[in-house]
Order: sequence, then structure tokens, then C-alpha cells
Amino acid sequence: MLASDVEHGGVAKAVLGLRRFFESGGTMSYEFRLGQLKAFQRMLVNERATLQAAMKADLHKNATEGQYVEVNQVEHECQHAIDHLKQWMTPKAVSTNLLNVPGFSYVHPDPLGVCLVIGAWNFPILLSLQPMIGALAAGNCVCLKTPSQHYSAACSDAMAAMLQRYLDPRAVAIVAGDRMATQAVLQETWDHIFFTGGKYVGTMVAEAAAKHLTPCVLELGGKSPCVVDRSASLDVAARRICWGMFQNAGQTCVRPDYLLVHEDVADAFAGLLLKWATASYSKDPKATEWFGRLINERAAQRVAGLLAEDAAWVAFGGDVDVGAKYVAPTLLDFGADAAAFAASAAMRDEIFAPVAPMLRYRDEADALAFIKARDKPLSCYVFSQDWALASRFQYGTTSGSFVVNDVLVQGSNHALPFGGVGPSGMGAYHGEHSFRAHSHQKAVLYKTPYLDLDARYPPYSPLRAWTLGTVQAVRSANAVLAVQLGLFAVAAAGLWAACPALGEELALLLAYLRSRAEARL
Repeated sequence: MLASDVEHGGVAKAVLGLRRFFESGGTMSYEFRLGQLKAFQRMLVNERATLQAAMKADLHKNATEGQYVEVNQVEHECQHAIDHLKQWMTPKAVSTNLLNVPGFSYVHPDPLGVCLVIGAWNFPILLSLQPMIGALAAGNCVCLKTPSQHYSAACSDAMAAMLQRYLDPRAVAIVAGDRMATQAVLQETWDHIFFTGGKYVGTMVAEAAAKHLTPCVLELGGKSPCVVDRSASLDVAARRICWGMFQNAGQTCVRPDYLLVHEDVADAFAGLLLKWATASYSKDPKATEWFGRLINERAAQRVAGLLAEDAAWVAFGGDVDVGAKYVAPTLLDFGADAAAFAASAAMRDEIFAPVAPMLRYRDEADALAFIKARDKPLSCYVFSQDWALASRFQYGTTSGSFVVNDVLVQGSNHALPFGGVGPSGMGAYHGEHSFRAHSHQKAVLYKTPYLDLDARYPPYSPLRAWTLGTVQAVRSANAVLAVQLGLFAVAAAGLWAACPALGEELALLLAYLRSRAEARL
């Protein structure tokens, strides 16, 4: 169902349809979830050319870059979910304390219900579709609010058409539109909200979620620092930083947003950064197909103003063509002037453009203090061959992720959670973390009515108090399992003859507990 007709209640109707299907139990089975994930995968494979063309139209993104940075990432996420879905869905047995013997406990992942995903325009395919995978795998119905038509119309239209063709319309709805559409979806009641975007809109999403106590994941951004130590392999560092800073024309939430480079290697690093920018995008990046564009003229005008204020610090680049939405790969070298660096236009907010402000530092403590004095970033990057130094930055700072000797690549590891902390976001996703973000971990305890402990009930005599305290004090899971196995063994043996049906039931439970004990021991 396409709910683009916001003014005529399209969103409310879409949400109602999703909720009815969820409440019918249609999304609960392993077979349904697997079917949706496989359909999702077919869509990504069959529609590659369409997706590449849409990214080219919206962001001047080269087909190869769009494929491996966006589409392939979603494909791999989908395959990972397919491979592990049954494991993720399986309830996880946990130990049972002695007070609850005989019994058994486990954690059951319940779907949350009807989930909202709000995509972002800078990586429109990746940041719209990847969160949906975890939501569908967890057994939810999903409503996708595609990126604004004012920013990425081609990608938004392509995803809306594809999702309607490939996925079950009872379980998936799409809302297309601009700010009005976003406001409309936030007026509805959801069971979970996943948002990717800026801090300002993220605050609005959090406020809307709070009205209904709706859990949410906020993937925001901020100014991620990148430290280059004097022990770093400079050529590799410059090449990887160049790739991370200038990819997608710098419109990457987790990009290194500013550089702290040791003064002993700063000149060499700046030269190598220019070398790799030229090697990657030629001497005229505007003319090459490999270099992207800003999303619109308004964004280009904003960056033009920023560079005009910081013009005295331009080491290379600095060219802007507002009409062409073009900003050249740019290095701003503030030398060792920490005051000018901190007060610069480039350091006010997240740049979201191919501009790299650099400060030369002398002491490690100064670099650490500079990072810690600012909002907690989405990521922190350190280039160094001194593992002790890297460790000091890891433990001395707080960030959503921490990477040594590379940038951006943490997002490609499905085993790692991806998310911010504080102003850079809340919650995390990717792989099983996405499944868990869209699930409720339900605590389940099954007990039999047998062997009821008198000591738990008043009146509490000294003996009952001692017995209750002793039972509560047993913390060893192995000891509890041993007691439980012994009790059930005796009960099963004694009751088998008296009541075969009850004895058989206890025997089955005994087999389960034995398997748990063998797995633990």
C-alpha cells in the first residue's frame, strides 16, 4: 500500500492495515519472515540498474560506488539475516535459580508490532532499506517513510515502486513525500521508530515518540574526530582518510569530520592527502564521474559561506559552483592555532561536505582534551602504530564506535553494533543487533505445581527464614541444575508407575534439563 496521499488520511489507513495484519499473527512464522527476506533479496538483485540510475540522478553517485557502498551492503545484511534468522528467533534458555526449582526459564524474542523507518537522503538506499531488514526479520510490519522528494526524488520513487512489487503489501507500507509526510507519520502511534538524520529532526522524532512512550533508535551524526599520530603509516592513513572524507561528496554521517595531526608529520600528511585526492578524482574533480555532488544548491550555498569565512586557511581546494552543486575536495590547515580552529566556521556544526579542517597538535593530552570537550561523536578514528596510544584514546573518549587505522569500515561488519551515543544517537543496529532493536526480549518462566517450598510463605519461623535465605543464596547455575536434575529424576521414577502420563511429562522435562546441564558443563 502506497500511502502518499497524506492529506486524505493515507498514512492512518496504511497504519491501520498494517496493525490488523500484525494482530492476525501473519508475520509470526519463520516461513513468512524468511519469504519476505528472500523477496527483499530478489528485489535488490533484479533492480540493481534501476537503483544505480536513481543514485546517479540524486547524488551524481557513480554506479560502482553506489553498488558497493549502498546496494551491496543491503544485500549482505539481507543474506546475513537469512542465514541466521532461525537462530535469532529461537528462544534462549537461561539458568533457573533454586527458588524456582522445579522449573525452567528462557528469553523469547517477541516482535514489537508496527514499526516506522524514516530513511535519509545522503545514502538513500542503504539508510532506508537496511533498517527494514532487521524489522522484518523480527516479525514486524513496517512502514517506510522514504527520503524527502525535495532531496532524493529518484531514489524515493524507485524504492516505493519496488517494495510494492516484491514485498507483501499487508506487511509493508510506503509513505512518500516531504516534511509534511514526515509530520504525518509522527502523529501516528507506532510500536517502534527508527530514524536516520540530523540532530534537529532527531529531537522532533524523540519528542513524538515520547508522547506514546514509543521505543526508538536514532542514528544521528556529529563531528567525528580523526587523530593522526606521528607513528602512523602516513601514506595509508592519507589514502584511507581521503576516501572516507571525500566519498559521497562528504555527505556521510560517520565520516571523519575534523583532523588532529601531530605537528611532526602534518606537512607530510597534507601533501599525501592532496596526492590521493588527485589520484582519486583527478586535478579537476568537477569533470570526473567519480566525484559526487551536494544534494542541492542550498547545501552548496551553505558550504560556500563556510569556506568564505575560513578562506585564510585553505591549503588546497576551496572551489565551489553553487549552480552545479559542486564543492572541490578541500583541506583547511589551521596550523597550531587551536583557538582559530575551535572558533572556525568549519567547526561549528557537522560539515556534510568534502571539507577537511586540520589542527596540528603537539601533545597527546591536548588532542584528547579537545575531543572530550565536545559532544560525543558517532565515531572516533585514530591512525597509529602505537597500540598503547590507540588504547588511551579508546578508553579516554566516548563515541558510538572506535576504529584504529581506518575510517567508515566498521559499518561493514554485521557483528558490530552501529549507533551513536548521546547527541550522536541512541540505540544500534546491523545484523543481530538490528533484530534485537526491533524485538522485545520477553522473560519466560515455567514452573510445575510440585515441590512447593513452605519457607517462602508466612508465618516466618527462624527455620523458615534460614531455609529461605539458604535457597536464595545458591548462585551457582551448575548447582541449581544438579538439584533440579536430581529432583526430577526422583519424581519421574516415583510417579511413572503411579501416573504414567505425569511421569512421561516429567521425563521430557528432565531430558531438557539434562541437555542444558551438558551444554553448561
